Amino acid sequence: MPNLRLEAIAPKNLPTGHEYAQVIEKSVQKTGNLIQRDLQATTRTWKHKPGFTVSVISSGGEYSVVAGTDDKIYGFVDAGTKPHIIKAKRSKYLRFAGGYRAKTRVGIIGSQEGGPFGADTFRKSVHHPGFPGRKFIITIQKRRQKTIEQETSQAVAKVARKQQ
Repeated sequence: MPNLRLEAIAPKNLPTGHEYAQVIEKSVQKTGNLIQRDLQATTRTWKHKPGFTVSVISSGGEYSVVAGTDDKIYGFVDAGTKPHIIKAKRSKYLRFAGGYRAKTRVGIIGSQEGGPFGADTFRKSVHHPGFPGRKFIITIQKRRQKTIEQETSQAVAKVARKQQ
């Protein structure tokens, strides 16, 4: 009876699943470092320096980066505020500079020079107009989602090329 035997031709240097997992984790960690840098850039010119946490989480072969801060001031700047009344509490009058230039802008990852300027003004209360949120977190998330996809794809492709 005629027989047919086939043998698969396997590359000699076939990468293992462990090698793929290592490069994926490394690319996710690299993106986490970029996220940390972006978050710090948003407060570069601030006197108040919030602390940021960035963690790489691995579960069942899936990786994610969780980043943020519990800082209230950063939360107000990121989300914005509604118009509100500010009243003097510990003294008879509020004291503030006549003008102010924002250090941050909506949708921009970074911080520029700015702050109060002009002559001191005294009031018992003021109607603060509020301000739009800077949306740092959303902007960084969109930007770095693309980065993590590119970094991971390139890392996996590099390992796959080793088999040739």
